[in-house]
Amino acid sequence: MKTSLVALNYQGLTVAFNEDGWFNATAAAARYGKRPVDWLALESTQEYVATLCELSNCEKSSLLKTKAGRHNGGTWFHPKLAVPFARWLDVRFAIWCDIQIDGLLKGQHPHFDWKRQRHESASTFKVMNDILTAVRMEQGKATAAHHFINEARLVNWALAGEFKGLDRETLPVHELDLLARLELKNATLIGRGMSYADRKKIIEATALDLRVAPFPMLPTAEDRAA
Repeated sequence: MKTSLVALNYQGLTVAFNEDGWFNATAAAARYGKRPVDWLALESTQEYVATLCELSNCEKSSLLKTKAGRHNGGTWFHPKLAVPFARWLDVRFAIWCDIQIDGLLKGQHPHFDWKRQRHESASTFKVMNDILTAVRMEQGKATAAHHFINEARLVNWALAGEFKGLDRETLPVHELDLLARLELKNATLIGRGMSYADRKKIIEATALDLRVAPFPMLPTAEDRAA
């Protein structure tokens, strides 16, 4: 279980999965006042697990893992056990788990959209910083950490209305997409040698346009000429 954790919300309950569809059975069961060990002790469960192992040619130990620690510690179940266990807890919860696991295993879960967008936003941030460094170098100026911070805060301000750092790990997909677009726009303006004050006005206007645009904005004539 070395894949990334995926924290999903079910009716106010944070349910921890990983990208392979395993989930934290201990944390999920706590909401219903139950324990995984009690489900595993049921005769019907033992029969199910034994048959699953026989038909899958696997050991029981490959279907459940125990993880120590306060953060996501507990008993984790393989997807083949997760849904039957969740059904023991609550039918609606089981159906929700089945949908989440199916999406994770097929690589079609919204989590992967977020992951791809998070990677893209990291790339656009690097592009913005690289162009800033190159422009300042041409001007015979050194680039210090605070120059990168100022540009990041400018884009963050356009996105969230505050000149401060943002925790990108908590941003939803659409916010990450907007952030990446703003960083690319700012990088283009920096490359043109535009002043900070002028860029600030354009970045603010761009953020407003992108928020109301029903579809991804096409490059403008100004962008194509860059």
